[in-house]
Amino acid sequence: MASLMELRRRLNTIQGLSRISRGLRIINSYYMAGVRRDFEQMEAYDEALLDSVGAILGLLPSEVIQSSRFINAPSLAPRVVLAFFSDGGLCGNYNELVTEGLVSLKLTQNDRVYGIGTLAPDKLSDLGIKPVDYIGGLYQSKNTPLLVDFFLGITEELFSELWLVFVRSVPGKEGQYVTQKASPITLEVQARHGELIGEPEEIIDQVLSSYLTATMLRAFYSAAFSEFYMRWSAMTHAEDKAKELADSVKLKISQTRQERVTRELQDIVGGMNYGR
Repeated sequence: MASLMELRRRLNTIQGLSRISRGLRIINSYYMAGVRRDFEQMEAYDEALLDSVGAILGLLPSEVIQSSRFINAPSLAPRVVLAFFSDGGLCGNYNELVTEGLVSLKLTQNDRVYGIGTLAPDKLSDLGIKPVDYIGGLYQSKNTPLLVDFFLGITEELFSELWLVFVRSVPGKEGQYVTQKASPITLEVQARHGELIGEPEEIIDQVLSSYLTATMLRAFYSAAFSEFYMRWSAMTHAEDKAKELADSVKLKISQTRQERVTRELQDIVGGMNYGR
């Protein structure tokens, strides 16, 4: 049986871990709330952008629209995949879910894979994949201009398909991976009257590139919220578990102390009897 000193040392360790878990839970709760607001704003922006894209495309000749690389992509071009991993650990099975999503796409050597998240290179390496490029450390900083530049760089590629792989978590439910086919783009376009200034081919390329960038940003905010939520959930579970362990150790300390007192009383009583 552990000594009283060992039990107290164990209790201090558990209580220290509990404080760390509580601190991380509070931090991730703060980030989670911020990202949720950003995601809601992004959804409103997406609706406005979709209306604008439809209005602009409606002014273009149908043959120009159908010839766009984002509408009718070249079949011989490589497939591009953007995977959203986490920026750190302690977030449950977040990265395992992203890996499952990638495996479901049955990647080949011809696919060009990009990564989001500091852990992206390591996790992709585990799958035998070397990313074309990756960017990390942005879930907390939310450096939107840097993200937009990264996403626009992807849209400059010539690809047959663009897939997004990320995690979607809803409070109270287990996280799930999402494999979203972002391109070729399917949009309902109604002809409109009006005139645009510029070359139609350049206009549609810029408009649809911006549309894809917004789609990737929406996936980013979903991934960011999921990372913070799953880490918050893991830390909440760890804090609850630490409390259970602390209560158990406190009970053992109480029992050990009582046993010591009982033995001392027995020794005293035994000595008194011996003296008689």
